[in-house]
Amino acid sequence: MKIVTQVFWLILIGPIAAQGADWPWFGGPNRDGVASEKEIVLDWGDREPTRLWKAKIGAGYSSIVVGGGNAYAVGHAGDKNMVRCFNAKTGALIWKFEYSCAKAAKYFEGGSRGTPALDDGILYSLSHEGTLFAFDAHTGRIKWAKHLLKDFNGRRPTWGFSGCPLVIGDRLIVETGSAKGSLVALDKKDGDLLWSSGSDEAGYSSPMLRAGNPSQGLMFNEGGLMGFRVSSGEILFKYGHETQYGINVAQPLDLGQHVLLTSAYGKGAALIDLTGASPSAKWTSDKLACQMSGGVRHGDHYYGIHGQAGGRSRQAPLKCVELMTGKVIWEQQGFGVGTVIRVGKTLVILSDQGELALVDADPAGYRERARFQVLGGKDMWTPPTYANGLLYCRNQEGDLICLRLGSL
Repeated sequence: MKIVTQVFWLILIGPIAAQGADWPWFGGPNRDGVASEKEIVLDWGDREPTRLWKAKIGAGYSSIVVGGGNAYAVGHAGDKNMVRCFNAKTGALIWKFEYSCAKAAKYFEGGSRGTPALDDGILYSLSHEGTLFAFDAHTGRIKWAKHLLKDFNGRRPTWGFSGCPLVIGDRLIVETGSAKGSLVALDKKDGDLLWSSGSDEAGYSSPMLRAGNPSQGLMFNEGGLMGFRVSSGEILFKYGHETQYGINVAQPLDLGQHVLLTSAYGKGAALIDLTGASPSAKWTSDKLACQMSGGVRHGDHYYGIHGQAGGRSRQAPLKCVELMTGKVIWEQQGFGVGTVIRVGKTLVILSDQGELALVDADPAGYRERARFQVLGGKDMWTPPTYANGLLYCRNQEGDLICLRLGSL
């Protein structure tokens, strides 16, 4: 495969070392939107978080990945996708890589979609057009590359490939949308095909492992939820969850015996019971319809933003929902179609217009601890990243900021 590229090295640094509080792929360590660390400052008074650094990374929606002291970002400018590696604390640019890629705007501004995955010194990045790269995370050199359409007969979804690759053991699992293998496992060292499975068209979510059972995985594709065996790709079950336009985006929440699905576009939520011979819905509801990244769990409750982009997006509320019943406990407007992650007992919410709010994850009621305007713009559909006491936020236009929210 011929790829027109540019690679730049700017700073020589030592080997990448793992840190306990990294955010190595979409959704954090467990792909559930929850940080591994629990400390975050809530008492700000008249102060605001220190802005440690900022950068221009290009248009798009890819989340920031943090590992080994570095932060990785993907954006788009001038008919090129750009992958950048920064020092996570200072913002010093370490390397960048550029390659030809259409912006692919369609009812929105376009740009990068998928979040990279970082594992064992390798950064795996999938473009919305279907080019998959494995980079040396230290230098930016390409170790191998594949194209989902050309190499695996993939079918690009309407709004482009958006999922984050899943790394497990010696393999990399990627959704292709191919009729002859909609999910593939590749050898993470060289990209060779290990297995292919399924025939569903691709959605916009990311493959994930089962909670407490890493031998099995889940894929929320265009038609609904699919369970598969990691070693072979064997399909274990399917549950239909179809929306208008085939848009399943929000990451499922795996509770062990149950999985929560939530989508906008006329569908809503369903809690799927996996204890029987075939999956069935314990409850369904149109009162929880998360369009973008989904919400987070704390205890017996789920916190997510109900609504979708469009003329009424400013009315989209944050909701607290009882997981086992689907009952809405409380709701609060003021975020648009924003995104939510959790640090300890605190919801960290980035509104679709760049306001950052710190809110108690508490079913007793909505309690906001602090709110700051951290970015300008609109349509901010990218979840923030929290790693080692630092919060990374980006907007669609490509402004990236790093804030200190850990101990002062």
